[in-house]
Amino acid sequence: MNKFTIVLSLLLASLITQCSQRSDKKIEEAQESVAQDIRNERDDIKKDLQSLRDDINDRLDKLSAKIEKTTDQSKAELEHSKQTLISERDKVERKLDEIDKASDDKWDDIQQGARNTADEVKVEFEKVKASIKDKVDE
Repeated sequence: MNKFTIVLSLLLASLITQCSQRSDKKIEEAQESVAQDIRNERDDIKKDLQSLRDDINDRLDKLSAKIEKTTDQSKAELEHSKQTLISERDKVERKLDEIDKASDDKWDDIQQGARNTADEVKVEFEKVKASIKDKVDE
């Protein structure tokens, strides 16, 4: 082998190594970007569920106060609404727990389930609010 071939071989090896390192860095940056997107999504969904839980807790406080003062037949209806809200709050709590324990590779499944839970609980919460609106002060 002459000097030119050796120098050319070394130069090519150096270029291949540099390209490989740049590719590795780009892959690493892309993976970090995806991981950050997952964290942001997770935080957004958690905040939405926590807000929903807080709204349910506020409604439960008002409902409990009203139940204590009520002696007529509407008390049974209010108790039923209270149990429904407790059940819905429990669903939210379970989903929040699931989010906290979820690994990034399971996030797609968890995310969709959390969104579905939030939507279902919001609908049920609005139904309960509407059914007791005339019985419980805002």
